[in-house]
Amino acid sequence: MEQSRFGPFGLIIANSHQELGLKVAQKLGVIPLEIESKLFNNWELDVRRKCDVSGMDICIFSSLHSGYDTMKELHLICSSIRGAARVFGVFPFVRDGKSDHVKRFGETVAYKDTAMQISNSGLEVIAIFDQHSSQHPSFYDTTHYRLRTVHHVYLMKVLIEYAMSHSDLFDSVLALDEGGFKRNAKIAELLGKDVSFILKERHSGTREVDLEKSKIIGNVKGHRVAAFDDMLQNGGTLKTGALIAKKNGAKEISFFVVHNDFSSETFKTINPLLEDGTIDKVFILETVPLINKGEWHENLVIISPEDLIAEVITLIHMEGHMRKLFLEI
Repeated sequence: MEQSRFGPFGLIIANSHQELGLKVAQKLGVIPLEIESKLFNNWELDVRRKCDVSGMDICIFSSLHSGYDTMKELHLICSSIRGAARVFGVFPFVRDGKSDHVKRFGETVAYKDTAMQISNSGLEVIAIFDQHSSQHPSFYDTTHYRLRTVHHVYLMKVLIEYAMSHSDLFDSVLALDEGGFKRNAKIAELLGKDVSFILKERHSGTREVDLEKSKIIGNVKGHRVAAFDDMLQNGGTLKTGALIAKKNGAKEISFFVVHNDFSSETFKTINPLLEDGTIDKVFILETVPLINKGEWHENLVIISPEDLIAEVITLIHMEGHMRKLFLEI
């Protein structure tokens, strides 16, 4: 990679998503710098830098999921880097995205705490992707810490471009709830398709979705439907969406999801629906290492986002403009 004013480029890949990190490194045409991250016998992290970073522009690549203490690992990696001209972070996934505002009395906002931990890690620039709320970038402190720039980029662009190149496979777009309508309406406009949305009715006592009373505003009868969402966790939203869509006559339903923030229950919920055809396909970007990899039905399709992530890293290193990557969704 071309050298910037911050010196030659160096890439450090944390343990959190080695597979994606190595794909990004190959796209960039660089060999990752050597760093050792393992556990002591008491399960505490042991991080050691085994490379020279003097005068370099260092990028730390990490998926900050909750599979282990990825935040602690990030801090330890940052503290191990001495003598670098600059250190920046690129995080395809950042944990605690669903906890972004107080929903019930006594709750705290976990994402704000995560953002503050990243802010005081010693990084100067970060790139985060497809945050669950547009307010997330504002949770980072660029005033009192070294961190000065937060780039919020949409990997959803990769899924939209894939859908556009296969637009003959879909007849319309379906938003899974009122909250996702704006995003899906814009995507439908880009795809040149009609958009519908699910109006959910819930049982007053349990707050469970009432499949009989819920309805679709719009027409999906006989349609091959595509639904786009930023995150898939336990799978309840996708299951409900698929059942309501098929009940209303949808011929097929496919889901496009950026972050596969799966729990231990996701495989049990979604895989049987792929097997019996209730859900026809699920496309993910695997920003988090896939749980139960190798066991999923073949209609769980992974589209790797390394091209766009590598472009973001190059733009940060060369101080280029991110405006060409902006996606108004």
